Amino acid sequence: MRTLRPLVLCLVLAACDSAAKDQLKSLAHADSLRTDSLLSIKNDLLSEVMTSTQFVNDINGELAKLKSHKPASLTTNLGTESDINVMKEQRTAVVEHIRELVARLDSSEARVTSLRSRAASLSQHDSSLVAQVNAYEKNIADLRETVARQKAEYEATILALNLKVDTVVKENAKLSSERTALADTVGQLTSERNAAYYVIGSKDDLVRQGILVEEGRKRFLILGGRPTSLARDLDPSKFTKIDRMQDKVINFPAGDYMIFTRQNPAFASPFATKDGKFSGGLRIDQPERFWEASKFLIIVKS
Repeated sequence: MRTLRPLVLCLVLAACDSAAKDQLKSLAHADSLRTDSLLSIKNDLLSEVMTSTQFVNDINGELAKLKSHKPASLTTNLGTESDINVMKEQRTAVVEHIRELVARLDSSEARVTSLRSRAASLSQHDSSLVAQVNAYEKNIADLRETVARQKAEYEATILALNLKVDTVVKENAKLSSERTALADTVGQLTSERNAAYYVIGSKDDLVRQGILVEEGRKRFLILGGRPTSLARDLDPSKFTKIDRMQDKVINFPAGDYMIFTRQNPAFASPFATKDGKFSGGLRIDQPERFWEASKFLIIVKS
């Protein structure tokens, strides 16, 4: 019996030593996992801060793009409406970019909050980690304040630019309308200035139409006709209207004709001429000189 007691005691001690070793291994593994988790949290926090800082740099870059467009260039010489539309599209793209950066900053802030919760669950006594999380959260808050201030500044500048662009668009529309009206007026004046009228017919036909009038006494008491002259008031509707600078050829019906009005035939070329009479038609070589005597041309069949 006395021989068995030492043996039993040795077995008990051996069993206790094995259990202690297993427990130490388990604690060491848990501590290793905790250390790895804390290190991972610190790395994630550092990454989030660096990313948020880059966000602010991106926003500053977008603001610099905006400020590079000088308001002084927004005058009535801005250019076509397509140029104005390009500027609006650029500003819209910048605004969308800033909204995206702000959204990403919100995501970073939420992630830092999540990391704080993870750190607290892993170690409530790791004061250095808690202090580091606090510092990172303050950094995020400062970045948010900077973004909000610069966003407000950007939106105020955008509003001012939009007002200037709207003013320029209205002025351009007004100038375009005035130019159109002026062009119409000039066109109308040019058309009126270049308007010329001609009529071709026998003397009797022209007298019946009131274009020519017979006045005075007959040359002989019974025979002969009265002198024929131009009517005082000519009705343009009884003439053919042409543009004297473009319509330089007048065709005659069959027969021989003479120019009754005061136009000088020296500034035109008849298709055919015989004994001072024209046939076939008339080509006007110098319109300004030919029509300066009168804008009404009367051609009488002889």
